[in-house]
Amino acid sequence: METESRITGGRLTAYQISEALGICIDTANDLLEDKLKIDELEPEVRERAEILERALFDQ
Repeated sequence: METESRITGGRLTAYQISEALGICIDTANDLLEDKLKIDELEPEVRERAEILERALFDQ
C-alpha cells in the first residue's frame, strides 16, 4: 500500500504516527518496524492513515 510506504517511510516518528492515527505507540512502532501493516488495522485507523497521507504528501 502506498500509504504505508509514505507514512512509515522514516519521515514521521512513532509518537507522531500514534497521535495522528489514534493508536498506541507500540502499534506505531510495529508499523515502523514492519511487524504490522496499515492494512491490518481497523477500518477507522486505515481511513485516518489515508487522510494523513493525502494531507502530508499530495500537492
